[in-house]
Amino acid sequence: MWKPQSPCLTRFLSDFTLGFSDGLTVPFALTAGLSSLGRADTVIYAGLAELCAGSISMGIGGYLSALDELPRSIGHKDQGLDSNDDEEELRGMLRDRSSGGASSNVSDSLDEKDLEQESRDDIIRSHLEPLGLPHTTVLEILITLRDRPDGVERAIRRLQQNSVLTEPLSNQLLPVWPIASGLSISLGYVIGGIIPLFPYFFTSTVGTGLQWSIVFCLIALMAFGSGKSWALRGEDRSLKKSLWEGFQMLILGSLAAGAAILCVNLVGAGSESGQ
Repeated sequence: MWKPQSPCLTRFLSDFTLGFSDGLTVPFALTAGLSSLGRADTVIYAGLAELCAGSISMGIGGYLSALDELPRSIGHKDQGLDSNDDEEELRGMLRDRSSGGASSNVSDSLDEKDLEQESRDDIIRSHLEPLGLPHTTVLEILITLRDRPDGVERAIRRLQQNSVLTEPLSNQLLPVWPIASGLSISLGYVIGGIIPLFPYFFTSTVGTGLQWSIVFCLIALMAFGSGKSWALRGEDRSLKKSLWEGFQMLILGSLAAGAAILCVNLVGAGSESGQ
């Protein structure tokens, strides 16, 4: 049976994707622009310098952004703890009332049971209300549950379990750890930025390095988009959907690469005409 993805993994991939996409785009645009100078050393040194500065900047930005999210997430957790405390307090009050009911009269104990039964019926009615069932049908369901031993209690437990299992992941609070968030973004930027820079270490000419850099970036976009979709979709995962997500990321990356090369050509044409 498939288990939901860990919120920590979801948070890591979200931060890593942010750094990875920027790491592919910014260093690639820089190396593509500097390749017009015709010197591989200049492209490599400038690319490494930008990679170091960009990863530090992105990591600090992610750390500060996570710090802003931290008080809000703590507030939600405190609200959850308060609600749990209120529930425990209410249960304690009910236990105290039930323990003291032996010394009270029979009418008081009956009133307590009626109120408790009415509250349970309201919980079941709240789950049946979206179905638009007739009032008589709802009453028949409640009567049937009452006739069974612990029928109402078991129905409430099942409804609560189903509500937790069907709650969308987007409505759940993702864990926020500022240091891990900053490191994840910085790591994604470094890995994404080294890909367009890598071919320049081994090619003989800058033009060949630029061509291989484009190929490497497109392959990385396709692979990363498909892999991330496969990892996060869980039970709904399929090869077709994952490849489609990777293809979408490939198209967006191609547009960014095309825009960078177009800017380089326009600047180069302008400088040549000026001379």
